[in-house]
Amino acid sequence: MKKDTGSHKKLLALIAIIAVIALLHYLTPTEPHTYHRLHIILRKLYFLPPVMAAAWFGLRGACATALAVSLLFGTHAFLDWPGNYMEQANQLGELAGFWVAGVVPGLLFDRQRELLREVAAANEETLLALVSALDLRERNTRLHSQRVREYAELLAERCGSDAATRREIGFGALLHDVGKIAVPDHILLKADTLSEEEWQVMRRHPEAGYRIVQRIGFLRNAAQIVRAHHERYDGTGYPRGLRGDEIPPGARIFMVADVYDALTSPRPYRTTMSHEEAASEIVKRQGSKFDPAVVTAFLSIPVGELKAIAARYREADVGD
Repeated sequence: MKKDTGSHKKLLALIAIIAVIALLHYLTPTEPHTYHRLHIILRKLYFLPPVMAAAWFGLRGACATALAVSLLFGTHAFLDWPGNYMEQANQLGELAGFWVAGVVPGLLFDRQRELLREVAAANEETLLALVSALDLRERNTRLHSQRVREYAELLAERCGSDAATRREIGFGALLHDVGKIAVPDHILLKADTLSEEEWQVMRRHPEAGYRIVQRIGFLRNAAQIVRAHHERYDGTGYPRGLRGDEIPPGARIFMVADVYDALTSPRPYRTTMSHEEAASEIVKRQGSKFDPAVVTAFLSIPVGELKAIAARYREADVGD
């Protein structure tokens, strides 16, 4: 939503700039000589909108802006066509210049965006490989992190998060258990109940994960979710005992998504719950473990959307 709003504001700003330049250009007389100098300066300002459009909207936006500027400039030139051949050549050159000023940066900005998308995709594939290895290490949670990521992004959308925030929450959900890489196998994979000493080791994994993830620039907001994913709304969680709004919003969203996946996915120590049973359990824990507002948003998600995520990853698991 914020991205759409930002683009709308940029478009309005671009239209306003073009309108102001054109208005001043049309209203400024070409005589006497002093006004003529000002008139020439205003003509040069027409180069600005195509460059701005290239930076904000890429090649297509730059071409559309260059066309609009050319029509405005060309109309004025037609109405006030000079008898001086040098001035005529200058104005034709300026018309061509508007397109150069738009097309060249537009191509470059589009290429830059494509390269950034490729880098982002490569980074994401690397993270998925890491997370898949961690999920496999725990044996019984294969694809858990990837399912939770999608549940969390879906729930974040219901909570009103913009696209960038949803992406950060998704990364936090994907990497929430990365700190378990520091937990020894004899504790992480132990079938019996953990001793108090072993629990102390296990409870360090959110901080360990945070230290790993926060070093990566584009994951610093996601690192807050990794650190807080075992907090509880009533303040009885760990590692810092945060309460209510002290817990990052993304972590509060993650908690619901994580428990939903845990309850509806096969586990060797209990029967898999149906959606209705899992939703009932989540409702029971609102105000204690979960933020009531997030629970309300979760209940507004159509069951089919949640089941589609679960089915997609079951198919991927079987296919492997």
